Order: sequence, then C-alpha cells, then structure tokens
Amino acid sequence: MACECRGQWGPGDPDRAERGKGKDGQAEGERKWVEEMQTGTLYSRRGTSEETGGGGGWLLYKRIAVVPVLVYLLGSVASRRHHDDTTTSRQGYEYTNAKQAMTVPATTTSSTASAQEPSDWQARGAAKRKQRDAAIPAAWRLSDEVFASLQMPLESNANNVLDVPRRSGILSERELHITEGYDVRGLLAGLAGGEMTAVEVTAAFSKRAAVAQQVTNCLTEMYFADAEKRARELDAMREGGQLAGPLHGLPISIKDSFQVAGSQATIGIVGFLDRTSEANSALVEMLLGLGAVLYCKTNVPQTMMVSRAHLSRVFLRWRLADGEGVKTCDSQNNVFGRTLNPLNTSLGAGGSSGGEGALVAMRGSPLGVGTDVGGSVRIPALCCGTYGFRPTTGRIPYGGQARCVTAGLKHIVACAGPLANDMDSMGIFLKTVIDARPWLHDATAIDVPWRDVSQDIAGRKLRLGLLAEDPTYPLHPPVRKALAEAVRLLEAAGHEVVRLTAEECQTARAGQVAWQCFSLDDAPSRAVDASGEPAIPSRVCTLERLRGVDMGFVADLPPSSGDDSNGGLKRLAALNVKRQEIEDRWRRVWVERGRLDGVVAPAAQNTAVEHDEFGIPPYTMLLNVLDYPACVIPFAKADESTAGEAFELASGQSGPQYRPERIRGAPCSIQVFTSTMRDEECFEVAKLVDACVNGKAK
Repeated sequence: MACECRGQWGPGDPDRAERGKGKDGQAEGERKWVEEMQTGTLYSRRGTSEETGGGGGWLLYKRIAVVPVLVYLLGSVASRRHHDDTTTSRQGYEYTNAKQAMTVPATTTSSTASAQEPSDWQARGAAKRKQRDAAIPAAWRLSDEVFASLQMPLESNANNVLDVPRRSGILSERELHITEGYDVRGLLAGLAGGEMTAVEVTAAFSKRAAVAQQVTNCLTEMYFADAEKRARELDAMREGGQLAGPLHGLPISIKDSFQVAGSQATIGIVGFLDRTSEANSALVEMLLGLGAVLYCKTNVPQTMMVSRAHLSRVFLRWRLADGEGVKTCDSQNNVFGRTLNPLNTSLGAGGSSGGEGALVAMRGSPLGVGTDVGGSVRIPALCCGTYGFRPTTGRIPYGGQARCVTAGLKHIVACAGPLANDMDSMGIFLKTVIDARPWLHDATAIDVPWRDVSQDIAGRKLRLGLLAEDPTYPLHPPVRKALAEAVRLLEAAGHEVVRLTAEECQTARAGQVAWQCFSLDDAPSRAVDASGEPAIPSRVCTLERLRGVDMGFVADLPPSSGDDSNGGLKRLAALNVKRQEIEDRWRRVWVERGRLDGVVAPAAQNTAVEHDEFGIPPYTMLLNVLDYPACVIPFAKADESTAGEAFELASGQSGPQYRPERIRGAPCSIQVFTSTMRDEECFEVAKLVDACVNGKAK
C-alpha cells in the first residue's frame, strides 16, 4: 500500500472517506499533525534564528504523549485547536555571507498571536548544531554565489550538488585530484611511497567533507583539527622510515553510532546530548591502530533505524498487532536535521547510514563505515549510487556502539560494513580489518581470518540465482528494467541465471518476522519520549505502509504482554522458530537448485524516493533475517524509457508511489548475496558481476 506522508492518506485506508468528511475537525487535525511532524525540514535560502529549529507537530504530540487517553477522547477539540491556532513555516540553512556561521532551523510552529518560544529539545538541538558547524573554518564555507546557483529550498528542489566541491573554489587543483583521481588502493600507495603526505590527503578530504555538509547536511561530528594533528604525526613517522599500519594516513569516515572518546554519539536522540563517549568503539580502536585518520562522523535517523510503534495506536488509532517495529530509511532526526541526496536534493539519501551514503557519493570520503540491521549500509548505497557491503554478523567488529536498545536482547543483530565508490576499496577494508583479528578487540566478533578465494572464482562462468519479485512488494519500473538488463548482460557473457520462485525466496515472510522482532523492544521509543521530542515523519509513513501488509505468517505468535510475565520471551522463542523455517527454506534452495555461486536480487523496490517516502525495505531485510553477506552494486539510472509504465498497488501490496518525473536520473542498483559466512565468495562474485554489468576491468 502506498502512502503520502505530506498530509494525505493512503489510497488503501478504509477509513479515509469517513475521515475526509471532517465533521468534527479530527480528520483535518490528524492530517495537520502528520504534515507538521516534519521537524527536520532544511535548507531554504533565508531562515530565522537557529533557536527555532524544532517541530511543527510538537504541540499535538506533547498533548498526546503526556495524556494519551485524554487526548484520544478529546481529539476533535485538540485537533481543531491545533489546526486553527498554528501555522507552519519551513526554514533552512541561512548564509548572510560566506563567513557567517550556519544555522539549520527545522520546521517551526508559530502562534497567530505571538511567536512561540522554542521547546527545550529544540534549543538543545540548535545548540548542538551550532557547536558542530563551528568546526568548519571560515575559509571552507560556501559563498553566496554558490548558493545562488542552486534552487531553494534544497530539500524540495531537484539539485545535483556533486559538482559543488569543484565549483566552490575551496579545494585546490591538487586537492581536487586527490579526492577525485584515486581510489583507496591508489591513496595508500601514494601515502606509503611519499607521493603525497597524510596532511595534504587529510586536508583535501576534510575540505570536501565540509563542503558536502553544507549542501547535504551529512555530518554530525567533525574532527578536522585533531585529524590534521594525527596526520602530521603519521608523516613524521613515515619520514622516520616507518608506517603506522596498512591503512597509514587514509582518511575514513564513520557513522555517528561509532564512539570516539571525548566526543558524542547521539544517534539522533536529543536526550543523548547528555552523554560523552568515554572510550572508542572496537572498530575505531582498530582503525587507529591500522594507521587510519578519523576525521568526521555522519548522520543517521532518529534512534538510527528501529523503534517500537506504540505511536500508531496512540496517535492515529491504527490497529497493528502488539505494536510493530518501526524501521525508517530516512536519515533525519531532531538533533541534526535531514540528510539530502547529493544527486537530487529532493530525494532521500537512505538510512540508517544515510550520512555516509551522501558523503561518499560526494567523494568527501574515500571509504565510509556504516552499520546494517535491515539494510542500513545497502539502502544509502542504492539511494546515492555507491557500493555497499553487508558482511556476516561478527566479521567486522560492532562492539562499543552507541545504541538505544535493551542490553542483552538479541534477535536480528546489526553488523558493520563499508561504503565506497568502487569494489576494490571495500575489499581492502574487509581484508585488512578481518586479518587484524577483530576478536582481540571485541568479544562478539568472529575469530576467522579472511580467505583468498579469488582464484576459485575469477575468470570462470558463474551460476547465479535470481531472486523473484515478491507479489507483496512489486518493483518500480526502473528497478525492474535495471535488474532485467543486468540479467541479460550476465547471460550474454556466458553466466547461467536460475530463476527462483517467490515461495523459495520468502521475502515477505522474512519481513514479517523482522518487524515482529523489532517490536519486542520499546527502548528506542522510550528514549525518544524521555527527551520530549516528536517522532520523525518517516516513522509515520512506515506505519501507514505496514497497515495493508499481510501478517499471516506471524499471526499465531503468542502475545508479548498481559498476565503472562514471560510473554515476551515466548514471543521471541516463537519468532526464532519462524526464522528457522525461513533459514531452512533457503538451505533447501542452495541444495535443490544445485551449485549456486550466489544470488542476484533487487536491492529495493525503488530507487531513492522523496523524503519520508522510502518505507519498508523487504529486499535488504531478508538478508538480515538470514544473516547472509550482501553487496549493492550501482547499475543504470531511472530515465524516460520507463516513465510511461503504469505502477498501481493492488490490495495487500505495499510500496512507495512511483513518480517518474521526481526520480529521473536517480541511480538504480542490484544486490548480490551468498550464504552465511561466505563473505569472501560474496565479494568475489560481486566483483565479477560488477565487471560484467558495468564494463569494468576485472
């Protein structure tokens, strides 16, 4: 079922007609609430002061959050008052001139009588943004002329900002060459051989990251000064005849959830602004030990991706069984605001590693590290046109993350993985980190070295499965065309492609299990509620999509609450049984279909779509349920050839609306995966597929 999260209701809503009558104002109030929940709206050319950076939906949200039963009963009064007494205005980055500090106000609500004072969560978010933005030197700030060349507000206009670093005049020609002319292997060779210094490479990527931040809002923490200091130390080490490690001098960006001692890891929650990281995450410690330079952290959705949907029953009276887990793929929060897609700023950058996707796409990072619990590395990669790799859980250390989950509760476990602009750069990261024995830093990591299987796969013809399009989640025409073209190219090159059935693939069933697993933990929603901030609007959109999805596979689960104090434990046990059914069905695929080197699949139903509209990610979530390694490969773009194709969702189907005029030029992608712990095979097969479909040298 499609939804429109900008104040309209989905076509599959059985109560839409009744709500539309607006007899008591409640329908209009609900629409207004959804519209004004968009608290992270950014980037108009001129805005108000940063202290107003808050949410238009806060008034109604606060009433509901504090006294839900009372507001539910008196909803007509509350909604009418909210609709009559408030107006919304969208603000954005304001530059009076190139040397003034940036402001990032979000949607604001003002009374017709007098301006509303910012709430505590708004003021705290504004203060954090001010602190972050102060880390950008004045000389690295974009000029008025650059902004004048863009359509404002960026968030609602189709701007391609990939050329802004080159047009800005901030980077020298050498710095442009460093950031555009080398992959990770080339940078490491130049750094080791003395053709370039760690200081100049760090400065080049720091400048480019600062530029990317100003047009996409992709960063949360900037360590530019500390990074320069470390780079000087690394240069001194090399001058003395030593290298710090195999990643000597390489700038690497990391997702906000990774902890760096002495800085913050808010993961987009206002309440976490009270926290300062006391120690480095395991991977941070490893990367520093391997010689890398960490220079920035990147933006995420509120709570990173998953929270329990108790909001559904309180706010919009949707009757979802026991509160489904809400997963959002839009990197927006009330601390830093919304990350924009650099290929088209009116589209989402994906999530939850959306800041990494935007930064890597703008070549503000040669190598980024995200995390993935339902597609959080792969979705930003497919939205922003980069490569992304989800390893088997535990291959890359995940320990020491900032999280808002109940400690010790395990169901679908997140993992860390790379994003880059080429396959080889991700391979260097995977091999280097895994060969450094991450288990020595993180007890949850698997102590298995990287295996070289390149000779077993390179140069031979592959036998690949093709994941079936799931009837519940039909593909948008550009995605279907890209997948078909990739299969055509593979078969033309002599590779065999075996068409799997939807029953074999279990995509929809895996999604049902995942949503119910996520719903077991209400810690993310409690963290949001405790800070007094509203939920971001993409969570509402996801809930709307879930309403029309068949949950029959998990309909017989025991309740998670009630008189039985072990209800949650029984529910988790039952979900594990369901998950094992899906795992065993896939085991049979690998056995009954004969030898398969891997499976080619869509990465999502859609390309990048408008903000808050991505919704459910079934084609990535499947592989988290299975814990299979998977790689997203950019291939083709949405163009005029599919603009005239009809795309209508039938009853029981779910997905974003298809608006070809809005996504024109958006990158398409394919996904390649293998069975669990076959990360090395997955990577080598993906390299071969990439070489075939994108015409790259092996």
